[in-house]
Amino acid sequence: MADNRYERITYLFRVFADGSISRKEYEELTVILNVAGNDDEIFTAMNGIWNDAVDTDYHTEADRDIFYQRLINSKEFKEKSVKLRSIKPWYRYAAAVLLIALSAAAYLFFQSQNQQGVFTAKNDIAPGKNKAILTLANGSKISLTDAKAGKITNQYGVTILKNASGQLEYKATGDIPGDKEAALYNNLEVPYGGQYQLSLPDGTRVWLNAGSSLKYPVKFSGQERQVTLTGEAYFEVAKNKTMPFKVKTAKQVVEVLGTHFNINAYSEEPTVKTTLLEGSVKVTPATSLAFMMLKPGEQSVLENNKLEVKEADTEEAIAWKNGLFLFNSQTLGEIMRQVARWYDLQIVFDDAELKSQRFGGSISRFKNVSQLLQVLESTGSVHFKIEGRRLTAMK
Repeated sequence: MADNRYERITYLFRVFADGSISRKEYEELTVILNVAGNDDEIFTAMNGIWNDAVDTDYHTEADRDIFYQRLINSKEFKEKSVKLRSIKPWYRYAAAVLLIALSAAAYLFFQSQNQQGVFTAKNDIAPGKNKAILTLANGSKISLTDAKAGKITNQYGVTILKNASGQLEYKATGDIPGDKEAALYNNLEVPYGGQYQLSLPDGTRVWLNAGSSLKYPVKFSGQERQVTLTGEAYFEVAKNKTMPFKVKTAKQVVEVLGTHFNINAYSEEPTVKTTLLEGSVKVTPATSLAFMMLKPGEQSVLENNKLEVKEADTEEAIAWKNGLFLFNSQTLGEIMRQVARWYDLQIVFDDAELKSQRFGGSISRFKNVSQLLQVLESTGSVHFKIEGRRLTAMK
């Protein structure tokens, strides 16, 4: 019975891809996927089918997402009576099935897409990379993009290194003079089109996203460890019960002892989001003494000086750190702000209504921008034009 079930799903995808699917078959496909949810049995079986496929080289992650967008944006899908439970579980299940089961279907689909002429960019834009500027306590600036691995400099008993993985490290080699300790701050700035990782003097690890900066002392002293963030960063804080770790942004302060969390505090975003993965944190708005404690799997959202806590989608919150764009019913306006920062682009909308359209999908951040735009264009809801570093979204 199970074998027949798997064969039926594969058949339904194939006939959808080549355009021969009937309305009855289409309804059957959407019902199966909706009811299945996250079915491990189907996943295992489809994995076997994928491994047995003889020709899978052409099937890329971007291809999978274009196929998914075509499926959910087709006329039959929008008109069907079956309602999916939610966008997120549907997408993740469908993406897994598409990735491992659709070698034949994807081949037929993309042959058809190539004939139709999907988005291609004459002036394509490469993805971001490790790129940062380090400003030392004396004001001098060092491009870490160009610096070779090894020792970068010494600062009053602290050696600054760029390790073999390209990450910034601080190692104490002596005592900092007492009259210098309070004044010794470094600033790591990551421009648009970049990202960077560093280990702070206490062993805390920080990942900085594009368009972000972190100000921190060369050596932590006193009763607390405080850093100042603009933009977005993921922290894995070294435990120290006697010296709390604080992250200060323009609108809030996050206090921890030792934990893993992400802060999105870009000035161009309407909210500040703090997402907790491990441990506990205290979030306090800059304009209030009232605070909220987060538990793992929770996210605080600060908007118009009002702080709320909700269940977090942790995968989405740290997708950027894991090398992914992950959109769960996000507006095109939100998506394009991420694209602007990562690819260092100016975004223009020729129709403001486009900003509110919602999309779901996932693609590697290390693809050229054309592949991401191709996925979005496949919905038929938006089109793009690239001129230099100016990206225009059009109906």
